[in-house]
Amino acid sequence: MYASIFGNVSAIIQRLYSGTARYQIQMLRVKEFIRFHQIPNPLRQRLEDYFNHAWNYTNGIDMNMVLKGFPECLQADICLHLNSVLLKNCPAFKDASEGCLRTFSMKLKTTHAPPGDIITHRGDILTSLYFISRGSIEILKDDNVVAIL
Repeated sequence: MYASIFGNVSAIIQRLYSGTARYQIQMLRVKEFIRFHQIPNPLRQRLEDYFNHAWNYTNGIDMNMVLKGFPECLQADICLHLNSVLLKNCPAFKDASEGCLRTFSMKLKTTHAPPGDIITHRGDILTSLYFISRGSIEILKDDNVVAIL
């Protein structure tokens, strides 16, 4: 019995060390990128903050790579499930067929933005439509908050 307990504890500790090692390797890559491209300090800090935020949110798992390992029909089911709250609560999709929702959900890309990050700047050409599924967003005009969504 003791061997089983120690074996389980050992496996848990090994997983913790493995996750820490993966984090450190990825953070080292980010820092090497910053150093190689001589990224100035404010932007450097944003890169590191984004990496930390994304890692904490996903635990270092690249969901797109995981999804690509499944057949397309299963990917559609997974994407439909992951985006079901958005698709059910947004009036624009209320009359859409399930096939349409499955196809559309596969086109959606999940993006995480750390607090305080700027998603678009005034004058940017918008190539994406953003749906806020968690958190809030401030709308600024001339550095003044005009709305919080």
